[in-house]
Amino acid sequence: MAFASASGFSGLENSPLARIGYYNKIIATGWDKEFLPYITNTSIDGKLTMCNQVIQFTKQPRSGDWRPYEKNQELVADFSSPDAFVMQICNAAYKVLKFDQLDIARLCDRWAQYEEYLLKDAYETLAKLWRQWVLEAMILEASGQNKGANAGCHSNINLGAPNAPIKITSENIHRELAKIQRVLKEAGRWVDDEMFIMLPSAIMETIVDSKYASAFDMGNCGSNNCSILVTGMMPGKVMGFNVFVVDCIPQVIDASGALTYFVIAGNKEGFAFAGDLVQGDLVQPAGYFGVHYRMLAVWGGKAIYPDALAVGYWTF
Repeated sequence: MAFASASGFSGLENSPLARIGYYNKIIATGWDKEFLPYITNTSIDGKLTMCNQVIQFTKQPRSGDWRPYEKNQELVADFSSPDAFVMQICNAAYKVLKFDQLDIARLCDRWAQYEEYLLKDAYETLAKLWRQWVLEAMILEASGQNKGANAGCHSNINLGAPNAPIKITSENIHRELAKIQRVLKEAGRWVDDEMFIMLPSAIMETIVDSKYASAFDMGNCGSNNCSILVTGMMPGKVMGFNVFVVDCIPQVIDASGALTYFVIAGNKEGFAFAGDLVQGDLVQPAGYFGVHYRMLAVWGGKAIYPDALAVGYWTF
């Protein structure tokens, strides 16, 4: 005979965990505070349901250059039609949570508190995986013209390179931000209010003594507390960029011996990303007193416009 707990659930099989689609609550828990929608195009045509699924994004149309006109000349038309970008979802990860029978009654008795912690932690661990993957992919897929010591249309902008990272100080940070801005403008990918830059948390020690200290405000927005509305997002803009200061910026020990960070900037439409939890179920394995809750996540991403991404190679 099963005895109901104080919460009303006699076991996990009667709790919300057993409901079809319960895993959707995990994404809903944290997505509204996630920075990925602010730095990527997440508007896919359809819903993720499986690994190896092919999904489609709609690319922004280009009308082409204007042509000089001369009397009686034959006109040349530029063909314009909706352009689609196709991407295959080829990454997957799983999580299996094991609940022993001796713990289940206690969990059900305190379900509300347990559920809150479960949803938050499950989302954060998955989001951490996605964030790291997206940032590393952006570095690899950014246009070669938008990174390195010879960036820009005329190869005359130094954004830092292996063995020669840019040393960031309170005196030169504004100049280095302007160089990244220039690279993106020369590529024709600058769009006001659509640009972002990802900076490592180590930069805060430099900013506190710079002219941008008040702009960043050290993450403090007074009573609005706006720095936590989106993970890592700083108030306002700096050099036209929406600024995110996060701990997941890829970093390496450069051959020069310096701890060096890949600073990533771009237009949010430049990189496509899609990810979701596509399966979750509660099962009772043989030979074990308890249950398993299994979840499967899939994701993928690709640069739609490689020249809409720029990479700086900085040290502090």
